[in-house]
Amino acid sequence: MLRENGDHRSRMSKETMGPLGSPDVSVKLFVKNSEDVSTKELIPVFHRWIKNCLIEDELLVDVTSYAHVPKGPGIVLICDKAHFYFDEREGRCGLRYRGRRASSVTGVERIKKALRSALHAASLLENDPELDGRYRFQTSEFEFGIYDRLRAPSDNATLAAVEPMLRDYVESLFGEPAEIELTSAPKEPFMVTVRMTSSPSVDELLGRVAAPG
Repeated sequence: MLRENGDHRSRMSKETMGPLGSPDVSVKLFVKNSEDVSTKELIPVFHRWIKNCLIEDELLVDVTSYAHVPKGPGIVLICDKAHFYFDEREGRCGLRYRGRRASSVTGVERIKKALRSALHAASLLENDPELDGRYRFQTSEFEFGIYDRLRAPSDNATLAAVEPMLRDYVESLFGEPAEIELTSAPKEPFMVTVRMTSSPSVDELLGRVAAPG
């Protein structure tokens, strides 16, 4: 029993102090039809989210626009625990969730939280009646990152620490093998691209993430 408790504490310590102990975890979902969307039109949409408190378990604060910056941060919905971006970084439009507030959640639960939050926001955009169904997101490819260069430098050591939990969770969610590729340069925040064969709808995948177990 003592050895089991010691092993459990050791695993918890590694998760807390390792890359996935950082709150600054990110998931970006790419739009399918970037030519049909406009970053600026999301300013009133995000303000409506604030007014109607549409993001679960969040205090929504304000909206900031960087739409004038080419391939920049885009439109930012500032919240207490996380930020939501609709950006064009690397020339690819998409919705990014980025955590910012420390919590007791670590490891695979932090991965699950980030993906669930990104999918929930993407679902709001896809189902917004004022956007006429123009926002559609692919799920067969997305980015997972950690914006914490101290805990998660962009290198193979961080990849080795993150990939097993990320792979296990994503493959259990999709029911198929995942391709995970380190795509960030050494001086950039850690970022991997996850590629799947199938592409379930945002709402279908959100249902899987939210399901118990």
